[in-house]
Amino acid sequence: MSTTLVFLYNNLLDSATLTASSAATGFPAANLKNPFRTKYWKTAGQTAGTAQLVIDHGAAKAVDAIALTGYPDWLAAPGTLQMEFNATDAWGAPSATETLTWKAPTTPGGNKGTIIKKLAAALTYRYNRLSVVNAPGDWNLGRLFVGTYFEPARTYAYGYGEDIVDPSLISQTIGGQDHADEIERYRIMRASGIILTQAQWVLYQAMINAVGTRKELFVAFDYTGDVAERTLYGKFSKVPTISRPYLFEYDFEFTEAR
Repeated sequence: MSTTLVFLYNNLLDSATLTASSAATGFPAANLKNPFRTKYWKTAGQTAGTAQLVIDHGAAKAVDAIALTGYPDWLAAPGTLQMEFNATDAWGAPSATETLTWKAPTTPGGNKGTIIKKLAAALTYRYNRLSVVNAPGDWNLGRLFVGTYFEPARTYAYGYGEDIVDPSLISQTIGGQDHADEIERYRIMRASGIILTQAQWVLYQAMINAVGTRKELFVAFDYTGDVAERTLYGKFSKVPTISRPYLFEYDFEFTEAR
């Protein structure tokens, strides 16, 4: 499968100060720092669903990737969906603006609603602001990423595999009929051979050392060809094993968050 892999793992949002234009009781913007994509920041009483989230890094920080997941209330593309950048917390004329492309929250391939964007060049500012206009009204957001990404030099991966896991509980009634307690499906992706050079291996190893199998990250398994269905939020469920070290054959397994 032709693919361009992109890993977003160093989330600057988690060490930033967040200020939301509104938040429903029990659903503060601080929930965006929680790794569970279903622990939401929820807007409250916004006119036509307009809301902003200001991210203060405390000092200028370089951002060249943005990602979002956990937005079940966005049933269609918001009228505005963008990230703004500025040196100060004044937004009359932001220094830079990046428009994000909405992805449906649930599609037949299993996409739970994950948006990812690589910027053409890093933008280095103290403040970022997520600005959304969702005409139907208030909405939820589960996880937001602003930071940098690692993209292997190879444009394909050997040994690519994809499984859809359905953990639903199936039982039988007294009459012998099947009964299903439906549980949300999730995907497991596998790949190997994504590293090309020693320098790439150093960057890859730095990522693995940072996240292991304990921290969530965003991965686009086919950023150039199928960013909608093969972009996931989850964790490495198998740290890399070496199959052919002289060819940088490092296998890994990635499990989608539920």
